[in-house]
Amino acid sequence: MIKKTLFLITMIVGHIIGRRNTLLIRQQSICFMLCVILYSSLFYSYLLPFSSHAADTLSSEKKTNNKNQVDNKVQLKNLQQGIEEKEKSVKKQKQQHQTLLERLRQQENNIAQVSRTLREIQSTLTQLNKDMADVSTSISQLEKQQSIQQTLLAKQLNAAFKQGKHSALRLILNGEAGRRDERILAYFNYLNHARTRSINTLKKIRTDLARQKKILVQKKHRQTTLLNEKKEQQQKWETARTARKQTLTSLEKSLQKDQQSLTELKSNERRLRNKIANAERRAKARAKKEAQEAARMREQIKAKKQQAEKTGSQYTLSENERSLMARTGGLGPPKGQTIWPVRGEIRHRFGEALQGELRWKGMVIAATEGREVRAIAYGRVLLADWLQGYGLMVVVEHGRGDMSLYGYNQSILVNVGDEVKAGQAIALVGSSGGQGQPSLYFEIRRQGQAMNPQPWLDTP
Repeated sequence: MIKKTLFLITMIVGHIIGRRNTLLIRQQSICFMLCVILYSSLFYSYLLPFSSHAADTLSSEKKTNNKNQVDNKVQLKNLQQGIEEKEKSVKKQKQQHQTLLERLRQQENNIAQVSRTLREIQSTLTQLNKDMADVSTSISQLEKQQSIQQTLLAKQLNAAFKQGKHSALRLILNGEAGRRDERILAYFNYLNHARTRSINTLKKIRTDLARQKKILVQKKHRQTTLLNEKKEQQQKWETARTARKQTLTSLEKSLQKDQQSLTELKSNERRLRNKIANAERRAKARAKKEAQEAARMREQIKAKKQQAEKTGSQYTLSENERSLMARTGGLGPPKGQTIWPVRGEIRHRFGEALQGELRWKGMVIAATEGREVRAIAYGRVLLADWLQGYGLMVVVEHGRGDMSLYGYNQSILVNVGDEVKAGQAIALVGSSGGQGQPSLYFEIRRQGQAMNPQPWLDTP
């Protein structure tokens, strides 16, 4: 339509130029003005609606953009708030997790203390029962001796009564003499001495009997006290175990079994390494001094053996020399020469898959709770403490970079720095560290590296 209008105006202008007549020019000018007016009206009628529509469109798009920007800001703010709340929740969960772990440590230490107390009470009761049995036997023997002495004294008195008419005084007053009378006098003297001895013996027996009965009463009273204490400790033990079970349930709920559990296992291993390293640093000076002493002693033993060979004899190590050599000489090559820390079914072996890429660095031996855990060889206690994931742990160093580790214990029977012998009880089997069933975690490390412990142990 616009093209047609422009074409019409062009034709009119050309027509005006082609005409030279003045009158016509005036008429054509008038026509030209009319065309311009017509063109203007057409321009505004067609272009103004388009311009208005474009302006409306731009305004609408601007409003839409502004609205989208507001929505995006709201979404961003909501996301940021969500992230912040999630971070707070995770932080709170971590704090709760640490609180639960600390509670577990305290509960398992309480169980260990009660377990040690129960063990001591039971040991005292066993000895007390033995003492009571010995006292009862002594009382029975004394009562038997008392009965014998009473019978003997009765016979002596009866014999004296029957011989009453031949009393010594009567024989002397009558002036009777002769060998027969002397025999009778001697007989009476013997009876008198025998009665006196029997009476004194009987008195002593009765005194001993009364004393033994008093001791028995005291021991029975002590036994009653210990039994009541044992019952009280057992109740504490059961309470502590129940609380521990609740804590374990809470821990399991707070842990996500996959990545978080894997991270936890790695953290446990790192903590164990750090704990051992710290203990080694503390014991380094003593270990160095002991190693120097062992080196000097080896030279002395070598000289003593050579001297003994010259005289045709054989040198025997003293107990001190044997102990020092044994606890500083390391475990030696794995030839099945050490005893088992505890006998039982092997639940996990060295190198088995633990979780993800992690592997067992020791072995787990199932055993009855409360059984004694024994040191596999001579050594010195390097660490005796509760460690996350391992529970109550004992670490024994054997010299030359060798050490043995004993975890999951119910109670620890040794202290840091104690010398231990092969086969000595150092702990009691338990399930500390959050374990579900009683067992022993056993590990051997050489120069800080975990080794397969089974080749060192003798065949069952």
